[in-house]
This record gives sequence, structure tokens and C-alpha cells, in this order.
Amino acid sequence: MKRLTIVLISCTLVLAGCWDTREFKEVKLGITAAYDLTDDNVYQNTILIPNVQNSAAGPGQESVQFLTATGGTPQEARANIDRRLSSSYSPVQLDVLLLGENLAKQDIYPYVDAFYRDPRLHLDAVLAVVKGDAKQALKVVPESEMRPSEYIEGILESKVETTSSLEVNLQTIGAELFEEGQDFVTPAMKVGDGGKTVSYEGLALFKGSSYTGKDIPFGHTTLFLLMKNVKGRVASMTIKLYDGKEPDPTNYVSVHVEDYASKIKSKPSKEHKVRTDINLDITVMIEEYPSDNLSLSVLPRLKKDMEKALTKEAEDIIKTMQDAGCDAFGIGRTIYGHYPDYWKTIDWDKDYKDIEIVPHIKLNIRTRGIFR
Repeated sequence: MKRLTIVLISCTLVLAGCWDTREFKEVKLGITAAYDLTDDNVYQNTILIPNVQNSAAGPGQESVQFLTATGGTPQEARANIDRRLSSSYSPVQLDVLLLGENLAKQDIYPYVDAFYRDPRLHLDAVLAVVKGDAKQALKVVPESEMRPSEYIEGILESKVETTSSLEVNLQTIGAELFEEGQDFVTPAMKVGDGGKTVSYEGLALFKGSSYTGKDIPFGHTTLFLLMKNVKGRVASMTIKLYDGKEPDPTNYVSVHVEDYASKIKSKPSKEHKVRTDINLDITVMIEEYPSDNLSLSVLPRLKKDMEKALTKEAEDIIKTMQDAGCDAFGIGRTIYGHYPDYWKTIDWDKDYKDIEIVPHIKLNIRTRGIFR
């Protein structure tokens, strides 16, 4: 009898199920959502709900439904969306959260607070800023896409794979929203082609919990990520070496990054309050060299010109970050961790713009093509 009682209690614990279980048929799942502020500064939530009609031949063409509602908070806006649905809307499977430019320039925390409180909402929803209104990007449905609901998510994933962007979700920015000495970036997107496409524009720079309005442009994001010690599955860069050569393509070289190593060292400095050295070593394969004169005797000069161009590009990236006040390299966090007494003597919000950040880029050309 005692053994039977133990077995019954064990079965009760194992088979009790989750407290928050809800059947999918009971809810409308939103895959992508857009948060905006209207011209009257009112919060607006737009959601995309996919629907696929299955048949005997398999899954059919996906249709999508867009719903927009305003509210004092995201929760109230969701309630106002629910008023037009036959079943409740649920953001528990949200994959992408788009923030309109005006809303992102505010303190974004009040709009994402629920994700950090409600255990039914998962924190791996990818975050991105959209130039203008985010809902306009959400409503772009290219005819060529079999799954329109996955269009924007696909763009963001492909940019992470090619080291043009990094995956930023609500979990990864959780600490940076509040922690001093560490800021974050998110993908920046824009609606183009007369509202027919959405394009990736670069990385939006945040200071604290607000978008600064400044970006690292698309052409510079790969170098920024390599300096930050982030690399996707592949990485390529097109580097402008010269001005004025004819034809214009002979001013450029394109490389595939085969290997890299990055170290960021920071320490107090009397002259500049803090000095940071970014040491980046890159090994590349030449993918494209339109000048077509890549003999062994040319390589030393080409290597030197590429290092000079990349160093200039790195300096431009750093200046943009310091002008925006965005410490995406986490320099302040390093100073706080290694020099806590010194940290107490500085005002990081003011001093960050004036610290000295020096990039040191070394480049090794491993191969220069198959036939040349």
C-alpha cells in the first residue's frame, strides 16, 4: 500500500502539466509586432497574425492579418486588439519586435516591461529599429515570399550569418538597459522601393534605454563586429583604397575574412581619463581586385593600403559611437570592474566622449585568388 501511494503521488507530480497551459486553438499567435508612437504621442501596437490553410495536398499559401490598436500601455493595446478577434491575441510566440524611430528615441523600457515580468512571454524575440513608423515595415508583404510573416525575420537572420549584424533580443539587452558602462546596438531597417521592400540599413546606436538617432552604416558594420569580437558564419568586406582611379571599381578590393582575433584593453590615463586600445588581426582571401595586377611584388603595398583604409574606417566608427555617447564596446564596464576606485572619480556619461580609443589593425593576405 505504501509503495502504491508513492507511485500515485509521483504520477500526480509528473502529469500535473503546466500552470499556464493554453491550447493553440484558443489563441491567435502574433509572429511579428510593431510598436510606434503616433503624432499625438500615443502608443500604438500593430501585429501580424499568419494563417495557413492546410489541405490534403499539404500546407497552402499563407495569408496574413494586420491589426492596429492604441492604448496607454502595450497590455491595454493588446486588449483593444482582442476586441476585434474571435479568440484572444497572444504574443507568446513573438519572433520579431519592431520599434518605430520616434518610440525608440524615448525610454523603451516601459514598452517592453511585460516581457521581463510575464513568464509566458519569451525573451528571445529579436529587436530592431525602423526608420519612420515600424507598422509600415510590418505591412510590407513581397509577392515572392512563400511565408510573408517570416520576411523581416529572414532578413535579420541572414545579416547575422554574414557578420553584417548581430542577434539582439530582449534577453541580451536586459542588463544593458540598466547597467552603467555598457550600451547596445540593434539592427536598423527602412521601408524602400515605394513601400514594396524592407532593407537592412546598419546598426542603431543606443545610449542607456534610448536610441540616439545615430547609426553605424551597413558598409561599416562588419568591421565594427570584428572589433567587438563577433563573427557570423561568414564575413566579407569591400574596402575603398583610393579615390579618382578610372574605372571606379579599381578603387576597391573585396576580401573574405578567413580568421581574426580581437582584444580590447582599457586602463586609466592621466591625459585622456581612459585609454582603450583595440587590437584586431585579420587574415583574408582576396575575392575581388578589379585592378588585376596582384603580383607578389604588389602584395606588401596592397596590404599596407588595406590596413590604412581599415584603420580610417575604424576611426570613423569610433567617432560616431563617441558622438552618440554609445559605449557598445563596454569600456565603462571594464573600467568599473578593474578600477573601481578610479571609476568613482569620473562621470562616465560626460567623460566617455573624450576618452582615447585607438584601433590597431593588422592584416594578413593568405590567398589572392585561383588564377591570378
